This record gives sequence, structure tokens and C-alpha cells, in this order.
Amino acid sequence: MALATGESTPAAAATPARPGGSTARGDIQGLRALAVALVVCYHLRPDWLTGGFVGVDVFFVISGFLIIGTLTGEARRTGRVRLLAFYARRVRRLLPAATVVLVATTAAALALFPLSRQSDVLREVVFSALNAQNWLLAVLSNDYGHAGVGASPVQHFWSLAVEEQFYLVIPLVLLGACALAARRGGRPARYAAAAVGLITVASFAFSVYYTPLDHGAAYFITPTRMWELGIGGLAAMAAHRLRPGRVQRAALGWGGLAAVLVSAVVFTTDLVFPGWVAAVPVLGTAGMLVAGLERNALSRLLGVRPLTYVGDISYSLYLWHWPVVVLLLEVSGRTALNRYEVLAAGAASLVLAALSTRFVEAPFRRSPRPRFRATYALGAGLVALSVAVASTGWAVAEAELAGLRGQSALDADHPGALALDPVDPRPVPPGVPLVPAVSVAAEDVPFRGLTGDCGIHDFTAPPEACTYGRPDAPRTVVVVGDSHAGQYSTPLGEFVRLDGGGRWRVKVMIRNGCPFNAVPPAESGWPLEDCARQNAAQLEALRAMKPDLVVTSAMSPESYRDDLKWGWESTARMVEGYRTMLTALSDAHIPVAVIRELPRPARPVVACLERNPRQPGACDTPRAEALPPTSPLVEAATGIEGVSVVDLTDWICRADTCPAVVGNVVVYRDNHLTDTYAKSLAGPLLTALGLR
Repeated sequence: MALATGESTPAAAATPARPGGSTARGDIQGLRALAVALVVCYHLRPDWLTGGFVGVDVFFVISGFLIIGTLTGEARRTGRVRLLAFYARRVRRLLPAATVVLVATTAAALALFPLSRQSDVLREVVFSALNAQNWLLAVLSNDYGHAGVGASPVQHFWSLAVEEQFYLVIPLVLLGACALAARRGGRPARYAAAAVGLITVASFAFSVYYTPLDHGAAYFITPTRMWELGIGGLAAMAAHRLRPGRVQRAALGWGGLAAVLVSAVVFTTDLVFPGWVAAVPVLGTAGMLVAGLERNALSRLLGVRPLTYVGDISYSLYLWHWPVVVLLLEVSGRTALNRYEVLAAGAASLVLAALSTRFVEAPFRRSPRPRFRATYALGAGLVALSVAVASTGWAVAEAELAGLRGQSALDADHPGALALDPVDPRPVPPGVPLVPAVSVAAEDVPFRGLTGDCGIHDFTAPPEACTYGRPDAPRTVVVVGDSHAGQYSTPLGEFVRLDGGGRWRVKVMIRNGCPFNAVPPAESGWPLEDCARQNAAQLEALRAMKPDLVVTSAMSPESYRDDLKWGWESTARMVEGYRTMLTALSDAHIPVAVIRELPRPARPVVACLERNPRQPGACDTPRAEALPPTSPLVEAATGIEGVSVVDLTDWICRADTCPAVVGNVVVYRDNHLTDTYAKSLAGPLLTALGLR
């Protein structure tokens, strides 16, 4: 979410004076209050206001209206833009409060967060301090390993990063426009408007194009958001020419308010956003800003003192509310706030915002302005303070985690799945440390020791890439499917290691988030065609390779829906897609083994174990709840010649529960098995596959 952080004299230079000579725009503070209220309500309980995230768009437009308006007003009056003065104002306005929040959040994270989360959170504090948080989140949005990871308490700094990156560029653009106008004898304002207009149109076009391709990254990156600030700037530049009548002002104002409120109520995270959809709240906000050029009923409503006060503290309220929410969830161990916690979080956020505004923001904003050198030294010092504090904690956390990594050996004290052997269950000694250590269990992933990026099969990679055993071994097992198929590559790799004769190899040809299905999953209604193309190519490669066995598995539809927000048109279509691929392999006389979908834990197991180190049973899931209600892959496999079904459920779950810990081994890292537990399944799996 973004917070509009305008100049200390909002729009005085950018908009015409109202009748009576007043340039104060109390309605803008009211708009800020509306925007921050949408964001805070959405974060407190997303199910209460599913589109409250559009508050970010309102903030972006206000910010562009004020700041671009101020800069172009200066260009119009003087023919130049004072860059040093502009950036000095940004430093005094933004950095003090942001630094206090980042340092306080770092201290709270070190005190309250488990070791497993501290490193990631403190890394995000560093990126937030450097105004690069949005790009980090864009990368993580495409990192399959971060699906289901808890939110960072500084995640909301992404929008501040977008603004600061934009305002690193736009003053230089305006300065260039002024220079070009002077050279050609033109009017600086016209050249500035053309430059901002060009950037706005280009950014909007890119947003419309790119958002459907990569929804997760598009939400955060600057190029898909610049047009929203640009719309605000264009509205400000056109303001001195606009004189809408009473009816037009009413239509712009009330229509704009309706557009924002309807968006907040109707929109959901399933939309392909921002893209063209964001134009609804963006243009609505621009309409309200233009309508408020002269006082009217809406501007008077937005200008009432309670709203303007919330607008006055909106920057600090935005900064503080999200850490409060995340830290409260961390302490409570829940995934959503209850009604009482909503009230507590809201009240705490308001108090912290009021104190921050009064004792941090105001002194820097109202004090006599120091020399530029002193201001920039202050800014550098504040950024360095945030980075140093967070980096120190990050380094300490990483050192502790490094000492725990690699402690995942299976032995007599850690039998894992063999403790559930129905014939000869291995004894489980009490009081033995778990493996992997809970703090690093989420990192216990497959493919260690393999060359290449085995999470997405590369058809151009050399033969030894993502291969257990000799690339020229005469017999081959191929693993295809999504990451739930990939988790069984480790026990299959154990088979190759124990074979000893070099007769077998195991080739991993998976794609995370892409089951071996002719019908790809869809995100927000958009089919992931890359997945379909990958599977078609893999099918042709398998036909040419003719392996001795193909092994596949898949996440359950529930995991795709809840963890990735992806899905299929219907279960029948999902079954049809699996059957198409399995039948094609059967027709090519290639044996296939389908491993039944993994039981799904009811809660994040690693976080639960960290909160209940002496009571791991508190993190178990009833078997009836853990088993997927449907098994599309198994249903598709039934009756196809040469396709067998392997069910490992009884090696993961007891008769009534699916434990978080079996045989002193942590079972789950998220909705996947830990690699250590998967390795303990080698015996049962290889027996079921007929490989021993």
C-alpha cells in the first residue's frame, strides 16, 4: 500500500486558489483519511472489505496530484525545478518516522518471532530501508518456496518504495522538459505535461499487458504503477485550466467517491490487478480531486475535522498499523484477528500514529529548514541506522540457522516413516532432538546435490542435470509433475545410490506448480499456458526417451486453491487432463506409477511446532480432515493399462491422525514433506514401485 506524502503546503503551487483566496484543501486530507481507512480495514479483516487494497491506488493518485502538481507549478513560474530542495523535503518528511518504525519492528521481530522467520523479516527491513522492498516482493511472488509463508511486518513498505523510485525519475524528466522548452522557446508547462503524459500512457499500457502474464510481480513493480501517480499529476496540471460547473463537479466528485467505494466492496484479490481494473479507483480519485477545486458538498464532507485529523496522521498510521497486525497475529498464533483483536490493533495503531506524528514527524517538518548538506547527512544517517540494526540481527539469525542446517541424518533415534511400519515398527526413543531442526525444517527441500535448477525442467540442460546416477545408465526412472512429485525424487535417488551397479538413473523433469495434466491450472481465470506447453513438451520427450518407469504425483486441488489461489474449471476437467496424459504414456507402452495426493496438514506445521516445542501432538491433524476429499489423479489413473497407484498414506498417518512428527522426524515443511521424512519413505516407496 502507498501513502500519499505531499509537500508541506499541499497543492498551493499546483492548483488555483478557491474563491476567497484559500488554497487549503481540507478535502485532500479527508481523501487521505478515506484511503488509509480502506487499507487499515482491509488489513485488519480482509473478509470484511475484500477490495480495501484499492486504498493504495487512492494514495498514489493523491501523491501524484500534489507532488507533480507542485513541481510543474514551480516549472511554470520559474522555468526550472529545484531538485536539491525537492529531495530535501522528502528526506525530512518521510525518513524520520519510517526509521522509527523499521528499528522498532526489528526489535519486535527479534523478541517475538521464531528463529525460522527472523532472517527473512530482517532482510525485508533492509530492503525497505533502501526503498527496494517492492522488487524483493515481486521476486518472492514468483518464488514457489514462499507459497504460504507468513506476511512480513514491513511488507507494506513496498508502496513507499514505488513512490520513491518514481520520484527519483519524474523530477529529472521535468527538468529535462524545462530545458527542452527553453531551447525551443516553448512553455515549460506544456513540455512537462507532454512528458508526464507519455510516461503515464506507456506505464498504463505496460500494466495492461504485463499484469495478466505475471499477476504477482505486476502488483508490486514500479512500471505497472507509475501511471497511477501520473494520472494524479495530469489532473493537477490541468487544474488551472479546468472550471467545471456545479453539475459537473457533483458528477465528478460523487461519481468518483462511488467508484472508489464500489471498488473497495466488490474487488477481490482474484482480480488481475492492477491492469486496467485499477483505472476504476484511480479515475474516481482523480475526479474527486478535480471536483474539490471549488468547495462543494463532497469537499465539505471530506473536510470535517475528524476526517482531516486522520488525514494528518495518515502517514504514521499507515506505517504503524501493519506491524501491529502482524505482530499480534504472531503472538496469538492465529491466521486472522478476532473481533477483540481487531479493536485492540486499531486502537494501538491510532495511538502510535498520533504519537509518531506529534513527536517524530512534526518536529522535523516544522523546524527551521537546515542546509541541504545537513538534511542529506540526516537522511544518510537514518537509512544507515535502519540498515545497520537490521543487518546485524539478520547476520546473527543466519549464523544460528547455519549451525542447525545439515542436522537431518536418519538413524536409530530418528526412524521417521519406519516407526509406522505395520509389520516391524521401529522404536522411537523419547527426548531426542527432532530432525530436521524445526527452525530450518522449511528449508529441508529436495534436489540437494543435483546440478541445475530442478524446480523447472530445462530441456536444453546437459544430460547430467537433475539426474541421480550415471547419465548413460541403461535403465531410467523419470519423475514428472509438480513439486509434490519432486519430493519423491530423494527416496528414488536413494535407490540409485544403493543400487551400486550403475544400472539405474533417476531423471527429474518436474515443474513447480505444474501437475502432469493436459489442462493447466488457472490464476484469476487466466490459464497458465506455460504449464500446458511444458507438459506437452515433456510428453514428447518421454515418448522419445521410453523410460522404464515414469513416477508422478500432484498437489491436491485444495492445496492449489488455498495456497496458490489456482484452480480448474471443475474436478471433471482436472481428471480429464490427467487421463489425457496418462493414456498417452500408456499408448506408448511406458509404465507409470501414480502416487496418491499427500494428506494436507490443517495448520502451518513448522510455526505450530515452534510454538509447541514440548507438545508436538498439538500440531497433528485428524486423518479424516487431512485426506483430500477427492483424488483426481488417482481417479484418472484407474483403469488405464500400465498405470499403477501407490498409496503412502499409512506411512504418513496413523489410524486417526496425521502427525506433525513421526519417528522423531518433522513430517511437513509446509504442504510438502520435509526432505528428511521423504528419505525415510524410501523403503515403502521402492517396494510399492517394485524396484526392490
